[in-house]
Amino acid sequence: MTTIPQLSSEPSTIPPYPTEPPTAGHNSPSGSQWWRAGGIQDDVPPPPNQPPTAGMHGYIPSPFGAANPTDDASMQAAAAAFWAPLAAQFEQAADLMAHRMGEQIGQLGHQVHQLWTETEAQRSAREQVEYEDLIARQRTERDAAFAAAGETREQRTERHRIEQILDPGPIQRTDLIGVIDMLGARITETADERAARLEAEQELDKKRRRARQDAELAAAGETPEQRTKRHRQQQLADKREAAAKARRARRQAARVAGPSDRTRRFRRWCVLTAISATGGYLTGLIAFVSASGPLAGLVLAAVGLVLDLWLRDHGRLRVSEVARPWPITLLILARVPVASGLVVAAGLGPLFSGISLY
Repeated sequence: MTTIPQLSSEPSTIPPYPTEPPTAGHNSPSGSQWWRAGGIQDDVPPPPNQPPTAGMHGYIPSPFGAANPTDDASMQAAAAAFWAPLAAQFEQAADLMAHRMGEQIGQLGHQVHQLWTETEAQRSAREQVEYEDLIARQRTERDAAFAAAGETREQRTERHRIEQILDPGPIQRTDLIGVIDMLGARITETADERAARLEAEQELDKKRRRARQDAELAAAGETPEQRTKRHRQQQLADKREAAAKARRARRQAARVAGPSDRTRRFRRWCVLTAISATGGYLTGLIAFVSASGPLAGLVLAAVGLVLDLWLRDHGRLRVSEVARPWPITLLILARVPVASGLVVAAGLGPLFSGISLY
């Protein structure tokens, strides 16, 4: 069982309070007694190299190189020695910043003066020269890099051809002046000029896409024979597209006409539809569909209309615009279901029965 020690009730021995100051009879603090906060301790020598103290607050700070903490001259000299390298660096950086800022301000002033004084032709010529210099420098660097990689003369010629197609042309301004010039050009252009500009942009975009395709296929291992064959197919497709575009342009021009031309086209449509309906009656198609009612006539007319629109380039070619005997004959035969369905849906079947067509 653990025994708890009992504390002694007797008071501890406390040294008596001195009756005289501890320095009495001593000329120096190195005597056999040393004054501390807790009283007098006998035969305790003072600690060696004890720094000066101020009461209970420990060390008294003093600057480097100062013999006395209150020596202002020493403190200023130490501070000046400490900040001298940084002050030199700051001064050098400030001079460099001032020099660069002066150059930028001078360049900005020159540009502003140039923009205010030069004409439109001078500005375009200057920008074109700068653009051509930049392109020439970039091309020289590319040629040197590809030549170091082992590019042949034929490959360099093909690459130059593709780069020429992909060249965006004269440089265009992207600042406020360029935007104002573009808006002025767009506002003053006519409808024909706008159509020509859009067509040129589409053609240029197609050339650039094909040039990128040539570069990608050449990198994938396409042979010159394959590229020549593909280019021939593209040329044939371009010819067909140009022919279709010209045909649509002629149709669009023909549609811009007066009321008399519209009347003439409507009469021509009625005549051709009547001839097609007569063909449906002679073949017995009208009599066969009439037995099912008008709804069957509408279904037949819808099916025939789909075939008719497909043959007429999805409706881009009007019925009245078909010319020459053979295309007109094909048009009449293709429109027999449409005309027969319209006759049955309109209830005009008995009208053909009353007409002696045999």
